[in-house]
Amino acid sequence: MKILKLSLAFFVIQLFYLHQISAENLNAVRVIVNGEIITEFDIRKRSYEAFRLAAQKYSESELDSKKDEIIQNAIDELIDRKILVQEAKKLLATNPDLSQQIEKSVDSFVKGAVDQVGSVYKYYELANKQGINPLKKRAELKDDLLIEEIMRTNVYRKIIVTPKGIKRYYQDHIDEFSRKRSMSFRHILIKFSSYNSDEETKIVAEDLLNSLKSGEDFDTLAKEHSRGPHADRGGLWGFDEVKGFRKDLIASISHLKKGEVSPVIKSSLGYHIFKIEEVIQAQTLSFIKVQEEIRNTLFREQFVNKRKEYLKKLRKNVVIKRY
Repeated sequence: MKILKLSLAFFVIQLFYLHQISAENLNAVRVIVNGEIITEFDIRKRSYEAFRLAAQKYSESELDSKKDEIIQNAIDELIDRKILVQEAKKLLATNPDLSQQIEKSVDSFVKGAVDQVGSVYKYYELANKQGINPLKKRAELKDDLLIEEIMRTNVYRKIIVTPKGIKRYYQDHIDEFSRKRSMSFRHILIKFSSYNSDEETKIVAEDLLNSLKSGEDFDTLAKEHSRGPHADRGGLWGFDEVKGFRKDLIASISHLKKGEVSPVIKSSLGYHIFKIEEVIQAQTLSFIKVQEEIRNTLFREQFVNKRKEYLKKLRKNVVIKRY
């Protein structure tokens, strides 16, 4: 992980120093949208955030192979933003009341930020330390509100999610709402390789089991005697980690309840002892519990499609020049 982070940092540096850094290069025009400029710096800034997020999702080789795609996506996002803001400004020109409302919302947001840090001076001081231009940030916030307004008018209001559609989705995707039985446990492994014979290994494991039955702490004994993974944290395996544990051993303890300790179980590695920490029983979530989640899913799906349709319509009347 450390190597990946270093590689990402190096790649981002390469991205920012692709050309000799100078004001001229950073201000180089890459795209013009209806006369408004998108610079090299705008694209680098947008790409940097995208690479940061991608590094959390992809391996180093995958990230390298996706660099051109990430940069192109950043350019497309900036173009779409320009188009939406330009269209929203047309709305402001014909609606002075909306313009005042947007300005008040921006002022209210800035005031809240100032109140949170204590003073205007402190607000500007913190912004400067973070490399943020408060005036530019204010303009970006205004653009965000403009985009939200035009989305509300031309996209949100056209999205229709019906109770019937929600119910149909639940019925068609019932597997998504079914949960298999799962557990977390503590584990002690006494390895054959640590002792002279199978019999000696078994005796040690059975002595530990007797100690557990006498009330000794599983966590402590695991730290002292286990040679299995996670021994340093008392042999604890969380719900997600258990998915990677040997399936045959999981099957042998699947009948146990919370707090129960298994008998000594033999495998090719040695002898195992388990203690069940938590159990989540298999269940299918009811429609009532998931209907809001489904509503949000269907809303997002429609939003993506209708936003694309809306931008496709707007692009027909937009002049885009790439350099």
